[in-house]
Amino acid sequence: MAQNNDYAGRSRMINEPTSIAGVGEKELKKAREVVTARQLPLSKFEKFLITFCGFILVGLMLTVVSGKISLSNAQHKLEATQEKTTALSSKNTTMKQEVNQLSDQNRLNKVAKKAGLSLNSENIRNVNK
Repeated sequence: MAQNNDYAGRSRMINEPTSIAGVGEKELKKAREVVTARQLPLSKFEKFLITFCGFILVGLMLTVVSGKISLSNAQHKLEATQEKTTALSSKNTTMKQEVNQLSDQNRLNKVAKKAGLSLNSENIRNVNK
């Protein structure tokens, strides 16, 4: 409790107007006004630094947005290429099946008989890729 009373006494002393011998009220009032906080002006270097950092920040923001747009465009191109690859692969599989059906030995024999051709075993040669 003694500490609270001591604090209260000190705070009253600070808040109460004091009089100094030889100094008038106008000078004290002027001194109090001078002591009040005010904003300091910025130096040329500080202004330059703020401007420079602002330009850097804007540049970085533009770079990020540009990068995202480029990434999105690349993703769309990749998806289009993958779709083309899938379509060509499907078409390739279909063509291989058709080639296998057309080159079937039974079918070739039927076509040869219709054309009046005969199969001579001595003239057959197997070639592997």
